Amino acid sequence: MIFRKLKSQWLWFSINILGLSVALASVITIVVFTVNELSFDKFHSKAGRIYRITLESNNGNTSMHPARVAGNWVVELQKEYPAIEKVARLVPFRKSVVKIQENKFYSSQAFSTDSSFFDVFDIDVIVGKSSKYLVQPGNVLVCRSLAEKYFGSVDVVGKTINILNQQESKPLLFTIEGVYEDFPSNSHFHPELLSSLTEFDKQTSWAYTYSLMREGINTDELSETIQQKWEEENKSGNPTSIIHFQKLTDIHLYSSKTREIESNGSIRSLIMLISGAVIILFIALINFINLCRVRFIAEFKKTIVKMVNGASKFSLAKEYLTESFLLSIVSVFLAIFLASRLTKLLHVTLIQPSNIYLIVLASLGFVIVISILALYPLLSLKLTYSVKVKNSQARLYTVPLLIQFTLSIIALISTFILSRQVNFLNAKHPSSDRSNMIVLSGNPWEAVQRYDLLKEELLKNPSIENVSGAMEEPGGDILDAVPFEMEGMDNQGNKFINIFTADSNFFSFMGIRPIAGTVHLGNMPSQQWEKAATDLSMLENFRSQMPQEIKRLEDIVGGFRDKYIVNRSALKLFGITNPNDAIGKRFRLKFHLPYLFPEGEIVGVVPDFHYTNLHNEEKPLAIASRKSFNYCFLVTFEPNQFDKAIAAVEQNWIKLNPDYPFQYKFIGESYRSAYTNEYSQRNLLSVFALISVILSLLGMYAMALFNMQRRVKEIGIRKVNGAKTEEIIYMLVLDFVKWVALAFVIAIPFAYFSMEKWLQNFAYKISLSWWIFAVVGIIAIAVAIITVIWQSWRAATCNPVETLRYE
Repeated sequence: MIFRKLKSQWLWFSINILGLSVALASVITIVVFTVNELSFDKFHSKAGRIYRITLESNNGNTSMHPARVAGNWVVELQKEYPAIEKVARLVPFRKSVVKIQENKFYSSQAFSTDSSFFDVFDIDVIVGKSSKYLVQPGNVLVCRSLAEKYFGSVDVVGKTINILNQQESKPLLFTIEGVYEDFPSNSHFHPELLSSLTEFDKQTSWAYTYSLMREGINTDELSETIQQKWEEENKSGNPTSIIHFQKLTDIHLYSSKTREIESNGSIRSLIMLISGAVIILFIALINFINLCRVRFIAEFKKTIVKMVNGASKFSLAKEYLTESFLLSIVSVFLAIFLASRLTKLLHVTLIQPSNIYLIVLASLGFVIVISILALYPLLSLKLTYSVKVKNSQARLYTVPLLIQFTLSIIALISTFILSRQVNFLNAKHPSSDRSNMIVLSGNPWEAVQRYDLLKEELLKNPSIENVSGAMEEPGGDILDAVPFEMEGMDNQGNKFINIFTADSNFFSFMGIRPIAGTVHLGNMPSQQWEKAATDLSMLENFRSQMPQEIKRLEDIVGGFRDKYIVNRSALKLFGITNPNDAIGKRFRLKFHLPYLFPEGEIVGVVPDFHYTNLHNEEKPLAIASRKSFNYCFLVTFEPNQFDKAIAAVEQNWIKLNPDYPFQYKFIGESYRSAYTNEYSQRNLLSVFALISVILSLLGMYAMALFNMQRRVKEIGIRKVNGAKTEEIIYMLVLDFVKWVALAFVIAIPFAYFSMEKWLQNFAYKISLSWWIFAVVGIIAIAVAIITVIWQSWRAATCNPVETLRYE
């Protein structure tokens, strides 16, 4: 008979081991990941007193809150307020070129810093003789991994390296005075190189700034005191910037500012992952309880016979505990293996000393819980437990089944919405689906100056389709906002617009069409013109001292009139509803280098084209054609000629920029890098959802077997009385489908509100349409039908004579 399958020890063990091992693997993965996320930066002994200083500014329509601050005012702040014990600044070299012996490579983790950095943070200097580092100019410390990779050992004190800042034309020579241990993975930044700040006075305009507070200082009161003084001293009429002290240990999970030093996590996303693991655990435990109870019922008569013949509950409990212990041990080992694979999706290493105790605790707790649950049917046993009572309590199994499918449907809906949101973000970006476009981002200043030559050479190659350039790489941030003047617009003083520079062919290159006017910016000014305009702007206050030089520069700059393109968000800023009304309007940016962006006119309006990441709303943009700011190059190649195209780009790059390594990535990769966390979460939640569905189906399969056995006599009688096979199948399937449908109804509000909360992380998001839930509901019901219909068919087609004789 059908039910004999379930009585098989092998089947019982297999189903339970599969369910429990994947559940424990999910729990271990999330426990390790959660502890790692919550422990960020806590390894510093003074972590509780370290705060990052940031400024929030609101210039009329534009609000900015970068993770960096500009200027040296923080040093003065320390002198003025004794509550601040130390201040340390990290000035990034950006994408610098590092030369060590004959090796050249890019580094985005090179910083210059104050000597006080070693007083604020715990830096384990493993090689070095000084008691105070980076006091003298021209010194640098390197991390262990870099020293071992490029020098072969950590014995490198006294050796030299060259670092070329992205915006400089000449590298600077540094002498190594120490080697420090690599920063742990749970640090929100991981510097490879730390140089003295003295050498980079002109590069200290933007710095990640940290303060070490004295014991017992209330930073809220301190910020209020500072803010009040700034308000009193502000006579400009412009809004006063707001100072923030953010606790070091809060940065990773609670900070999403622009220009973060590294990509941070998210507390909302962490909660979502924890919820996914909890759902899987509950489903697996419910499955285990159901299977134990079903097996107990299957062996009910055997158990009663044992007890009648003198077996005690204690001796029976030993049998159950032995089986559950064996089951638990096998599940633990399999779970650790699976967890080592799952943690890779979250970029976390499972097997390391700090995680061993977490794995042991999780496994021990798991074994204890499984043992208790395995004993539950036995503990509720009574000798008067009749078959009639057994059958009347079958309804109790439907409640766990209902809970299982409710949780599974919530996981399915959440994963479906998360996946749609990530795909939605990617589809919003221009050219995100183009496989024949590569990005050369963060290029050095010298390479930017040779852009015209590179473009000219590349376009001679038949495998190259087109070349363009832009200020930011796809998925980056546009943060430079300035005041402006526009014809016919009043009250412009408190309004700012963001600048975005690009090659004149940028919009046609990216496939962006105008909604008014044109997307052609005309001929780009030459780099000679841009240099002359920059120099003239800087010498404006020295006209009387340098009349001849200014006259020469004015002759070069001439009466050039600029052409600007604006986006739809800019129209809202201007108060214009019809895009055509903006065309031809006189427009000027009040840039600090006035001759570099002279007065001109608006020649085109484009939609909000979402070239940057979509965590924040699209900003009002004024796009102009300039070369000096275009640190990102974009190249398209003819389809099916990738190898030839890359070889051509690399060859020309090496010829024109021999001092700089050649690097590229596809545009899709560039966009995806802005959503690293979202992609990781989607991948893991997709695995969790799949696991939850499989576990629920295993539970349904087991319950279907039990249900068929429980009703085998009823089915036989119905067939004898003329019931058709399809009628019996319909009856049996309906018993399960109705519970799945009810689970779907219960799951909808929970899934809706949780995902609505998660979507608040994005400025642009999908709408939670009814059809999303309907699709998941149909899938859930269809899968449920497929799971039970085979067993229902077998039960319905059995010979009623045999089934009645068996009973």
